[in-house]
Amino acid sequence: MLESHSQVFVHSPFFRDIEPSPIEALSHGLTTALLSIGVHHEYLREPVLQKLQGYLRSCADAARSFVTPSTDASDADSTNEVDDAIHIATIAISLLGFLNAAATYANFWSFHERLDLITQVKSILSENFLVSIETAFSTIRNSNFQQNNVKEWRRYVRHYASVGRPLGAMLLQQSLMWLLVASSALLVTDVERLRSDDVLDILMSGDGLAKSEDSADFSALEMMADTAEDEMSLLEDGADYLRLGSAWQQRLAFSVKAASLVTFLNCALINEDAADPDTLMVWLEDTLADSVQMADETLATVVLRCLALVSKFSPSFAANVSRLLPRFLVQGSPRGRILSTVSSCLAYVLQNLSQDATISTLYTLGNVLSSSSAPDRALTGTLNGSLDGANSSGFYGGKQSTGSSISLALSGEEETSMVYGNVVQAICDIARSCKDPKITALAQSMLLQKIDKVSKAIDSRIITEAAGLALHGGQLEFRSLLKLYSKLSNDAVLQKNESLSNAVSTILGSRIITVLTIL
Repeated sequence: MLESHSQVFVHSPFFRDIEPSPIEALSHGLTTALLSIGVHHEYLREPVLQKLQGYLRSCADAARSFVTPSTDASDADSTNEVDDAIHIATIAISLLGFLNAAATYANFWSFHERLDLITQVKSILSENFLVSIETAFSTIRNSNFQQNNVKEWRRYVRHYASVGRPLGAMLLQQSLMWLLVASSALLVTDVERLRSDDVLDILMSGDGLAKSEDSADFSALEMMADTAEDEMSLLEDGADYLRLGSAWQQRLAFSVKAASLVTFLNCALINEDAADPDTLMVWLEDTLADSVQMADETLATVVLRCLALVSKFSPSFAANVSRLLPRFLVQGSPRGRILSTVSSCLAYVLQNLSQDATISTLYTLGNVLSSSSAPDRALTGTLNGSLDGANSSGFYGGKQSTGSSISLALSGEEETSMVYGNVVQAICDIARSCKDPKITALAQSMLLQKIDKVSKAIDSRIITEAAGLALHGGQLEFRSLLKLYSKLSNDAVLQKNESLSNAVSTILGSRIITVLTIL
């Protein structure tokens, strides 16, 4: 059901080229088979449901029967301690396979059946049992027994850690939260969309809230939102511990946090009384301000898209989000998918604001490209601008800010080049998303005036991006661009500026110029 779910969070083992333990593989395979049968054969749904409920009852009974193993290192070689640890680990890994399959086929259950399922699993994963799980895997890791079964368990513990899924309580909480995300996603869109698209991308696609076959009453929504809020509280309480943990432990925690944010957002979209958007915004802003958390691609892309969606469905937040995202773009030095996400989210937010807000943001970002001579200064963008005379060379020069500012403190040529490149890309993404020739002309004018003002590398980037913008602009801007490129090409030869010459030659010889010339 939710194959695309793996695109949002840390991938399930069954979406990755890894070797799961036989127990997890068996549990996942059997659960998947049963759920698939139940989904495709209605008359078998009830027997399948009873089998799954029986499995959960057995897990609950087994979990309650265990006393937390001793954490005394001297007991690590005790036969009983190791046997109990293996038994607890077996239950934990079996549940892991079950939960991953349940999240994939969450549409097997009705909404209220999914809530009962989540309640059952939460009951099994009590605080005491989660402590037992942590202790069990620690015992296995530290055991010196040479029996084949113990050695095999130690191998799998090491293997899971090496592929980024350290066995423990957090891995189970991650899988539980995947199930919660799947349940809440089915309330805001239909299962067919979720087969191929991520729920956040669906919501940002412009379709709005899709009609769902499931319905949720207030108490049910509140229960889901409260579960997400509880997870957020647990993560905050253990923040210091996580910072001392391994990179993979942090990544698991960030995945759980991402799932909590998506679940809470889905609930807020249906009923703001069940999930307060103000609470969500506080979480999002706090996460956005944490460079460690925002370096994680999974969490960062979720936070950015949640901010964009909140600004649309709760317009009172839009102005604040339109200031937060440019600041992160400049100060957070995003890379890769995070960079493309923040650019697209900023463009998405501005689509729901006035044209003045778009112009103000373009000025703010454009002024960042003027800061190379003063690496630590306040950079500001005007709140007001006119599109009249957008084609004139003096349109952008000399504009002063009366609006928001971005403090920029760069260290090193590589970081400087990356930030300026990010800004160039964002300006172009915003202009393209507006689909307004005047905004395109403004962005193109801003960028072209920065040639020879920043660095040779950024000059090349501006030349390339400005050519792409020409696809969305008018004929007058395109002719001006060709004249400028001709002049730059001559200047580059005279100045022996190889990088600039190569950039212009590439653009002039590209298919895009050929197409535009024909047009």
